[in-house]
Amino acid sequence: MEKGNKKLVIDQLPQRFNEGLFWGNGFIGGFLYVVGNSLRFSVDNIHLWETRDTTEDMPAAKFQDFVKNPELFHDGTFTRQTDLQEPRIWRTHLPGLSLNIALEDEIIDFYGELDFATGSSDIQVTLKNGKKVNCSVYVDSNVNILKVQLDTTQSNIEIKGWDTQGGNLPQLARWNYPKYKEEKEGQVSHVLQPFSERGLSVISLIKKSKQVYIALDANTLGDEEDVNSPFSSDTRQELIDTNTALLNSYIEREVVFKEAHDASWRHFWNRFDINIPNDRLQQAFYQEMYKIYANERKGSWPVTLQGVWNNDTRMPAWYGDWHNDLNVQACYWPAYKTNNIELAEAYIDYYTRAIPRLTERAYKLFGIADAIHCPVMMGPDGYGVGGEWCSWNVLLGPELFVATDFCWYYEFSRNLVKLECSIYPFVEKVIHLYQGIAYLGEDGYYHIPFTNSPEVFQQGSMLIKDDATVVIATLHYLLDHMEHYAKLLGKDGDKFVEFKKQLTPLKTTEKGYPLFPDEEVFESHRHFCQLFPIFPLGIDTHSEIAEKSLNAVVDMGFLEYASWSFPYLAIFASRCGRGNMARTMLEVYCMAFRAKNTFVVNGDPNQNGILKIADTNAGESSDAFTLEAGFMVAAALSEMFVHRSKDTVYIAFGIPDDWNSCSCSNMTIEGGHKISVIIEKYIIKSVTVQANCNETIQFSFAKLTGELILDGHRLPTGEKYTVSLMEGKTTSFGVYHE
Repeated sequence: MEKGNKKLVIDQLPQRFNEGLFWGNGFIGGFLYVVGNSLRFSVDNIHLWETRDTTEDMPAAKFQDFVKNPELFHDGTFTRQTDLQEPRIWRTHLPGLSLNIALEDEIIDFYGELDFATGSSDIQVTLKNGKKVNCSVYVDSNVNILKVQLDTTQSNIEIKGWDTQGGNLPQLARWNYPKYKEEKEGQVSHVLQPFSERGLSVISLIKKSKQVYIALDANTLGDEEDVNSPFSSDTRQELIDTNTALLNSYIEREVVFKEAHDASWRHFWNRFDINIPNDRLQQAFYQEMYKIYANERKGSWPVTLQGVWNNDTRMPAWYGDWHNDLNVQACYWPAYKTNNIELAEAYIDYYTRAIPRLTERAYKLFGIADAIHCPVMMGPDGYGVGGEWCSWNVLLGPELFVATDFCWYYEFSRNLVKLECSIYPFVEKVIHLYQGIAYLGEDGYYHIPFTNSPEVFQQGSMLIKDDATVVIATLHYLLDHMEHYAKLLGKDGDKFVEFKKQLTPLKTTEKGYPLFPDEEVFESHRHFCQLFPIFPLGIDTHSEIAEKSLNAVVDMGFLEYASWSFPYLAIFASRCGRGNMARTMLEVYCMAFRAKNTFVVNGDPNQNGILKIADTNAGESSDAFTLEAGFMVAAALSEMFVHRSKDTVYIAFGIPDDWNSCSCSNMTIEGGHKISVIIEKYIIKSVTVQANCNETIQFSFAKLTGELILDGHRLPTGEKYTVSLMEGKTTSFGVYHE
């Protein structure tokens, strides 16, 4: 990372929880804001979940009932309701816990710098009495420690559990969550916060002079433990002992831990880079890549909507769940594309472990054994949030988004072990679901009933029809890949070949890809899932159909978009060779949809005039944030330099006309090949390809003047150049000069 000194600066009081500085290591996260005279940290742990649902674990109607009687879906007949006399419980992410540092007077000014290169911050606050207080903060990259160092001893430091009487947390009191308990053992203070049915979280603190060390762990009570007495359980003492040992070890060997922390961040940033002559987008790239590494590690859990940054005074927006659509997919696009494939392992492993529940869901809703159905809104282990069988969670389709990511993992890694143990069995079960619900039409093809194209509504109801473009395109994509995977693994792939032959073909019209075969795009909406063949499937790019499809979206206007619609459009623009549009869409997103600390804001609360006038267009308050929109920025910038569609690699098709010089290092494409590009004076000067496997592919270049040389040899002039890549070998393109 050549520009490792790039920093995020916050120079005003962060008084809302989406305005402050933030740190994380994939397991815990810290988030800072100011309340009166206090520096308040929300300290989050990925295991803080309510895992119960008091609704009956059975849909009120089968999928086949919805197909025959769509009104059962639209009028909510299937929705399970609990006894209104009982407090309703549903699965949801839970808030973080609190570290509160009360200074001697009110904080009236704030200046903080977050260094992306080291994952650490230096902060100075000014008090009403004129004094200045300096502190430094980081979350260790490798162990669950938050460290805060102050230059004053005039402070009162407390750790706290949930205030179930404040914010919107009385919900926790209605669920009979007990108040947290404070304990002290020697120099270590502990706060014990029971949660869920069997959960217990312990946040622990040691203060050494001007240094504060926080450890946070959470676990589930053992089966033999008394859930009515979590404060006296064996797990309680285990968590206390674990935190205490970690804190003492950290303090004794802090230099060693800090060196490992810094080395971890250096290793991350040295794997890739993008350099562009646009400071706003350059900064956005670094900001979002920092967030990815702060949220994801091998062995952690996949990134939820707010990741490791849930607030300590309110329930997470949208249940803080995994949204099994673009929200989940977009979190991983830049991991695949920036040579960080290992950051997607936790996602693949987690959903693989959830197969038993996802299989159970498919049987209960569809009556099909050995199949997979994913809820749109997912909590731990494949269970739905917001009500197990609520309207969103009985929709067909989310498993296709997840299955596409599974294929992507293999395509970018070529990891045969993951293919055999995780990817093949998962995707096979997804396909089995669709084989089970397909019906034979009069045209002789199989069709898929009761599909949707997120999130298109008509006359106030979700538009449900057969054969949504996103569904049919993704099924063909999965079947093609599974036929190939079967051959690699020595399995019989004939069932995939036969189903593909019998499945209705993907339809196009004069306007490109429609929402459904008989339904063109008819209004501004935010998901663009009818464009799935262009991205992320890559079935059809740089074509007349792709151009028409993008034009149809643009013609509808942007008033009903969401924040992430704009970087998503930037990706489509790159895949249609529209670099200027790609840049503009990213600029609009960065200017209109980010709080000062770069987290997304929903709707158009800052009145930029970008969307239809409303407080929010996503069902939550305007100070709620999610992460996937920003991750799309990093993915889009990668796409602008290089992307692959089938057997062709496109170089610089998303670079705008006004970027004189720019470059990328180790951008990754399908096949796991790493590509570096240098553009000078508006033309491509060099391209290097580090091959990950043996493969013959074509290269197409957007900005060329003159002939190309390949490994020192001149190439005949052409629109595409066929190259045989060899595993481990670096292939170099350059411009030929007389």
